Amino acid sequence: MMDRRIALLPVLALAGTSLSGCVAVAIPALAGSALVGSRIDAERPDNAAPAAAPARVVALVPPVRTPAASSAPPVTVAAAPAAESAAMAVASAPAAVPPTPLIEPALPMIAPASPRRQFGFAQFVRYGRGVAAVSAQANGPLSAMLADPIALDGQRRRCAGDDQPVAVIDLDPQGGVFIPPAKVVKNDGQALGLAVLREAGVQIAWVSDAPVSQIGGVRTALEQSGLDPRGEDIVSLRRDPEDRKQARKETLAATACIVAIAGDEKSDFDERFQYLRNPEAGAALETAIGDGWFLIEPVFSVTSPVDADGARQKGQFDQ
Repeated sequence: MMDRRIALLPVLALAGTSLSGCVAVAIPALAGSALVGSRIDAERPDNAAPAAAPARVVALVPPVRTPAASSAPPVTVAAAPAAESAAMAVASAPAAVPPTPLIEPALPMIAPASPRRQFGFAQFVRYGRGVAAVSAQANGPLSAMLADPIALDGQRRRCAGDDQPVAVIDLDPQGGVFIPPAKVVKNDGQALGLAVLREAGVQIAWVSDAPVSQIGGVRTALEQSGLDPRGEDIVSLRRDPEDRKQARKETLAATACIVAIAGDEKSDFDERFQYLRNPEAGAALETAIGDGWFLIEPVFSVTSPVDADGARQKGQFDQ
């Protein structure tokens, strides 16, 4: 009787044709060994050895090819944009607080002199010289003194044709009383202008609320500065606490023609500017500024507080 394993040989042969090379080679070898073993067992049944344990069939699997590392496409790491990186860095890092800048103390600002004051003295000289040229006419020149002692209409009086023309300069600085300086500086520019007025026949008069006891120091300052080198000008100082510059100017205007007045504040022209509670009420008075009245810088730079005896009394002239 044919062994069953012999009968399986054709089946194994057919299976071998459908398997891969290594597995197909292994199957005929196993089949051959089984066939040989069957023939030996058939010839010597009595001497048959105990059946050997069936051999394990080991399937040979072809090795899987691992792609070479060099053939793998390179991995590219995209760098974050610079703006995003900076934003991430700023977001992650704590915000730096800038140090508080040191603020330097502001320097005090010095207000520049107004053009009216800068050129006021030159206009004062030009005007006085022009008035002196026509002072000999029959109707006489226009005075710098107001016609009415109380009115605010700005109307000025007219001088007689034979009156001596006088130009008045107020020595007192704004809000103070003139004090003769210990060291006098030459004032060549104004000295030349005053020389022009004198040559035109205009008398120069200096007024101040300084006490008359300082007349020597005042005249020395005028001479050393060159403003009155010969000591021939009129100097009007306060004789007593009740003496007012306005009253002294009125006295001078009674015998001469005050054609021009120069000072560093409006009250130097007429004292009624001190009593105006509403500055707009004196608008008509200001029409004489630049036309008989001239705002100038102080002739001397030394100032002092207003003397208690010479303090101006306040009143009211508003209409």
